[in-house]
Amino acid sequence: METTEFRDLHAHYLAPATIARIRAGDFAPAVSVSDEESGPRFTFPTGTTRTMQPAMADLDDRLRHLDECGIDVQVLSTWIDMFGYDLPEELAADFHRSINEGMAEAVSSRPDRFGFFASVPLPWGDAAADVLEDAVTRLGAVGSMIGTNINGRYLDDERLTPFWQASERLDAPVELHPVNVAAVDRLRTHEFANFLGNPFDTTIAASSLIFGGVLDRHPALRFVLVHGGGYLPYAVGRLSHGRAARGVAPDLLRRPEEYLDRFFFDTVVYSPAVLSALASIVGVGRLVLGTDYPFDMEPPAVRSMVAETLGEDALASIAGTARSLSCRLEYVEPHR
Repeated sequence: METTEFRDLHAHYLAPATIARIRAGDFAPAVSVSDEESGPRFTFPTGTTRTMQPAMADLDDRLRHLDECGIDVQVLSTWIDMFGYDLPEELAADFHRSINEGMAEAVSSRPDRFGFFASVPLPWGDAAADVLEDAVTRLGAVGSMIGTNINGRYLDDERLTPFWQASERLDAPVELHPVNVAAVDRLRTHEFANFLGNPFDTTIAASSLIFGGVLDRHPALRFVLVHGGGYLPYAVGRLSHGRAARGVAPDLLRRPEEYLDRFFFDTVVYSPAVLSALASIVGVGRLVLGTDYPFDMEPPAVRSMVAETLGEDALASIAGTARSLSCRLEYVEPHR
């Protein structure tokens, strides 16, 4: 009898080797690092990151945590503060390759426990496609993680076409993670930029993929939406009605609500009632486990909440969906 394997598709990691390259000045003067009592902080052209948690780069602590949570395999993604969408074009590709090489090194240390989503220089579609292909074919990435916008530009920007084409050709799912969230000037108090802004920006990003025709033009693209897809599952009725009532995006091949089957949704929703509603709207077969490790926004008891809310059969189905989305996790030594 085959044992169910549980995979976490939403987690963040930054390799010590990548940090060392930044310390050595390999990406100077655009990227630099300073050390504070609580950890390193990185400076990019338009600002400074949060202080990095030590757990971000510690594989031993990560493995202990995974064992405690009952997670067998974790798909690593970069820390969103390192997206570097403000970097100069001539530096960006090398920077993201360094991030990917660091994650591939982590996978090589424990190929039974880790895989990774590549980071790409998204502002430049051709470069993003090249870095993705390198990450998949040379380093063994299972897909990519990108931001929900590029310095305020929507994801239906035509300059991203080469990246979408490469993602299709490589059968590489794309995970969307909120960054630079909308309406941040009204979300400065009560941690609302995180609590409300993050899911809202995912909603905007996914809606732009629908209304901008990206999903019609690229029928093989697969997307993973973190934080349960934000508000998209609960907004599609309004999107569909509004499109018909006001004649918006008339060339779409389907109603907006019918595009939910192009997305997968992680279980980082915190509430059993919300998880139950999400499963009812999108179907259990569209759900994947997520932890958001190592941040304090990680839901407690990820596996047990899903099992207690949706049942053990649903939990097993969710595990199978995650495996199908990360099928390259059968590790092959990367070509250096």
